[in-house]
Order: sequence, then structure tokens, then C-alpha cells
Amino acid sequence: MTPPYPAVLPVAEARLTRRETLRRLRSHRARAGSAAVALTAAAAAAVTAPPLLGAIVDAVLDDAGVIHVVALGAALGLATAVAALLGLLGGRLLTTVTQATLAGLREDAFAAALRLPPARIEASGTSDVVSRVTRDVESVSEAASDLLPDLLDSALAIALTVVALAVLDPRLALAGLLGLPVHLYVTRRFLTRSRPVYRDIRLLESERGQSVLEAVHGADTVRAYRDQERVLTTVAERSERAIGRQRDGVRLRNAFVGGLNAAEFLGLSAVLATGFVLLSAGEITVGTATAAALAFHRLFGPIGAVLGSLDDVQRATVGLSRLVGLTTQVPAAPGPHPADSASGAGVEVREVSYAYDGRPALDRVSLRIAPGTTMALVGASGSGKSTLAHLVAGLTTPDGGEVLLGGAPADPARGAYLVTQETHLFRGTLADNLRLARPDASRQALAAALRDCGAHWAFELPDGLDTRVGADGVPLDEAAVQHLALARVLLADPPVVVLDEATAESGAGPRAALHEALASVTRDRTALVVAHHLHQARRADLVAVLADGRTAELGTHEELSAAGGTYADLWSAAAGHVPPPSSATTPAAAPASVTVRASAVPHEGTP
Repeated sequence: MTPPYPAVLPVAEARLTRRETLRRLRSHRARAGSAAVALTAAAAAAVTAPPLLGAIVDAVLDDAGVIHVVALGAALGLATAVAALLGLLGGRLLTTVTQATLAGLREDAFAAALRLPPARIEASGTSDVVSRVTRDVESVSEAASDLLPDLLDSALAIALTVVALAVLDPRLALAGLLGLPVHLYVTRRFLTRSRPVYRDIRLLESERGQSVLEAVHGADTVRAYRDQERVLTTVAERSERAIGRQRDGVRLRNAFVGGLNAAEFLGLSAVLATGFVLLSAGEITVGTATAAALAFHRLFGPIGAVLGSLDDVQRATVGLSRLVGLTTQVPAAPGPHPADSASGAGVEVREVSYAYDGRPALDRVSLRIAPGTTMALVGASGSGKSTLAHLVAGLTTPDGGEVLLGGAPADPARGAYLVTQETHLFRGTLADNLRLARPDASRQALAAALRDCGAHWAFELPDGLDTRVGADGVPLDEAAVQHLALARVLLADPPVVVLDEATAESGAGPRAALHEALASVTRDRTALVVAHHLHQARRADLVAVLADGRTAELGTHEELSAAGGTYADLWSAAAGHVPPPSSATTPAAAPASVTVRASAVPHEGTP
């Protein structure tokens, strides 16, 4: 079976990266233009310093008088002050533009990471996505804040200094250009060889991070199977590959810096020699020779800044390409979908098959859930219940067949609202955790959702909705977080909801309250419930029994109980543990000690 996604997230080509960057900069063209004008004027003011110093030398040698020398000194001081002020203004304007542009890119990249289908993230490795929205953003941000203003200032200084040398004497300017071929050679060589090296470094670092993440998350399993040696060996091998590639980068940088120093020495020697010859022939003054030497020496700083920063620029360019590549993975904004309205919110599963690494999980499963009804999935562990739930939620696509929501194919942008047994409590207040489902929800709406799902314990918290919960606040247990997840469903009000053993982690005490919350969540909407307890199946309109990835039985609770098949056996075995039916309209209050941790995962396209 061909994997549904490539193994690595794409990296944008240089042309696409430039086009995307320019597109974002165009929205700030006014400030960018002002920054360019200020920086150009600053460089022009600064480049007058060597000629003024040369004029001072000639004035002293010609005994032009103190007033003349002081006037030239004052002009030099004024030019320096103007250059500093304009440079500061231009730098601030440029930083504003770059940071605003980067902020938009950073937000889009983070949004893209959040909207990627889980199967896409798993295929490329979690560490790859994490490194893009952390290290790549950081490298681009540092370049935009620290490097770009200096690079523009240096580039302008180089250009204007070359013009100043030509004005002093074209022959001096030509002598200074003697080092240019060396500059061009070492720069081209570095750029050509370093880009793939930095790209490999990022990829190898992502692989190393992925192995560390897997080792940490699976630490209990690793210890249980005494697999520490293999895991540590994998981390070490990936680390060595990353470090080896980093050494390649260091060697390239060292060769590059050595080439720059050689070019500077060659150019300055040529200017001094040419100045000596011209001065000896009486064709230039001492001041002109001095100004030329100072002007060329002044180029060392800007040229070193431009070329020396290419190392950081390459890293930032690779990071920018990876970020742009990530933003290209954002699905197009979906249009109206039939499942967005309650009247078209039915679910149909047609001949769906799915396999994990060649191991079949579902084999030609067909089911239909009419709008506004609830179907419970029952079966042994590994029967395919969660796989089918994730397919209906749009978290992945089937290998064969199709899943329809409201008559249209389910996809990552329009999956059902999913609540799983995997729990998570976000840092912040209780209201913050609830507003994940509906950011604009009023306090009244939040309170109503809590009451409707029977989460009465929430109103007994010290600060009510403003109570900070989690590691830096009031701790909530698994059952309470699951209660919050179900309250989020009521806030989101999706037409289709998938509950994948959403109360599996709850203890016996709060379980009854959570079952009543499930009844509130599924009322008047299409629901697929992976039943952890047969109590949930008894309340469903239909029950589907899965076995070995296939539909073994399908019918109502009463029909299957009387049929004497697999469901009847399960029901008989659990009969002594299934609580009697209770009214779904009278939710039981959970004990005040309930502390919850359930994660509602609204997939793309949910309200």
C-alpha cells in the first residue's frame, strides 16, 4: 500500500520563497520605502568621512589655517551625526517592516501546523513540524531583527564607497577591485556548498529530535521490554550524523572567512601601491591617497558584515524555505458543506478499508447513520472501532471506499467533531479551556454548557470560570477534564460528533455523571460512539459490532440482545455490571472532588 503522505514535509524552492517573501513585504511598502531612503541617506553621509579626512590632511600640509581645518572637522562631525541619526531611523523602520512580515509568516506557519492532518504529521515525524515552528522561526526572526538592517546598511556603504573611490581617482577604484574576483569566488563557492549542508543539518536535527521524543514518550514501554540499549544507540547514531554534517558546515565557514581575509589584504595592498605610484608621480595629493586608503579600509567592515553574515543568512534562508513549505500545506478554505447543517448531517461509510503498515484494520465496512441518530460501535480491542471513528472524523483517509458526511466526502477540512479518551488540560483558566471550542463564547454560554452537561463541580471552584487550572492552578483529574471536553462539544454545536471512548478514563464515582453528559452531547445530532461500556450501547439508536475489522452485527440493542450472537454474549457477561437506565434529562451532579482531563479535538471545519 502506498503511504497517503510523503515521509517529509516539503521545503519551498528558492523561487517560491522569494515570491512569497516579496508578496508579504508589499503590504508594508510605504514603511519599507521610507526605511530605504533613510538608510541610503545615512550611508551617503557616512561615506563623506574619508574625503573630509583627506581634505584635513591636505589643509594641514598646505598650512591652510586653523579656521579652515576646524571647519572641515565640524563638517566631519556633522556628517557622522547625520549618518548615525538617519541610520537609527532607517533601522527602526526596517525592523518594524521585517517583524510585521515575520509575524504574519509565523502565524500562518503555526496555523498550518495546527491544521495539518494527524496522519500527515505522523508520516513526517512530530519533530519536523516542531522544529519548523520553533527553530526555523527563531533563525528567521534573528536574521530579520539583527542581520537585515546591518546587511542593507553595509551594502549601501559598499556601493557608495566604491563611488567615492572613483571620484577620488578611478585608478584607485580599479586597484581596489583587484580583490573582487577572490571575493566572488569564495562567496559563490560557499553559497553553492553550504545550502545543502544546512538543509541536511535541519533534517538530521529533526530526525534526532524525533528519536528523542519517541524515547521519552515511550519510556515505560522501552523499560518494560528492556530496549534501552537499542533506543540509546539510535539516538547516538542520529546525533553523530547531525554533528558530522555540522562539522562540514564549520569547515565551509572557516574556508570562507580565510578567503575573505585574503581578498581584503590583496585589495588594500593594491590601493596602497597604486597610491604610492600616483603620489610619487605628482598626480594625486597626500590627502587623496590617504582618503583612498581610508575609504578602502572602511570597506572591510561592511564587506565582512555582508559576506561574514552569509552563514547566518543561509541558515535563515533554509528556515524561511521550510516555513513557506509548511504554509503551502494549509488546506484551502472550505466552502459550504452539507454536514454544516443539521438537515444534512448523516454519515455513510461505504466499503471502507484501512491498514496500518500492511496490517488490515478495517475490511470493506459499510454503515449508515441517519441524521440526528446515534450509533454505538462495540467490539474487542483491535477490532477497528477507533480506526473507523478517526476516518469519520476526517483525521485520515481510507485506503479503499469512502466516508460521506451529509452526502459529501469527509476530509481533513470537514471532519466530524472528535472527542477521544486521550486527555489534555491546557494552562490557563477554566474559561480559556472551554473557549478552545468557541473563542467568542460569552460567559453565559460557557456556564450554560457546563450546566447542560452536568459539570456542576465547575461552579464550586474558587474563582468559577476564572479559576486557573492545570499545573499552575487547581488540579483536575481525568474525569473532570473529560467533562470539559464534552462541554466543548455543546459550545461548538457540531452537527456530527464522534466520541471515541470519551469516558474510558473516568472512575466509578463520576462515570454516571459523564454518561449523562454524553446523552446531552448526542441529543439532536448525529453521533458515532465508540462504546467503552455497554451502558452507552444500550442508549444508542443502533449498535454495530465490529470483529476483525468487519461488521459482525448491526441492529438495535433489543434486536441484538435477542439474536443470541456476539453482542448478546457481551451483554450477558456484563449484565451484572451495567447500571439501570436513567433519564437523560436529569443529569446527575458529579462529586465536588471530580477533576477532569478530556480532550475535545475539533477537526478542521468544525465551528
